[in-house]
Amino acid sequence: SGRLKFKVVKCTSEDPDYPVSEILAHSPQTRGWQTARFCEFPQEICLEFDGPVHLRQVQFLSHQTKIATKIELFTALPQEGAEFDQVQFKRLGYLSLDSNERSQYQARELKTVDVDISTLFLRILFHKCHVNRFNIVNQVGL
Repeated sequence: SGRLKFKVVKCTSEDPDYPVSEILAHSPQTRGWQTARFCEFPQEICLEFDGPVHLRQVQFLSHQTKIATKIELFTALPQEGAEFDQVQFKRLGYLSLDSNERSQYQARELKTVDVDISTLFLRILFHKCHVNRFNIVNQVGL
């Protein structure tokens, strides 16, 4: 158990101040990833693990104001040597995130998804953001 090592193999957009490389490190200094401003949805991040893994749990810590309405998860365990472009993904399901209005946009929502699957890739689709006065540029962030 513990954190799995992975690399980002696809990211459809990022804010220059909050690049996707931020999701690779976990520390008090980590600033997190955010989509580009006024991006089109859905946005996608695809992760590749160091090798095939048995995935048991995925956790997302959402930004307190830049919140996706829905996150969809897909996995793939392709044949060895398969090109990334040819990989067939299987939909695991989705999770919905709260608009965070009740906390006055102060709290960050932690979502934990229990899964039980062997995979090499995790594809994450972020659907449109919740609209609020603190997110006028329509971003999503982790």
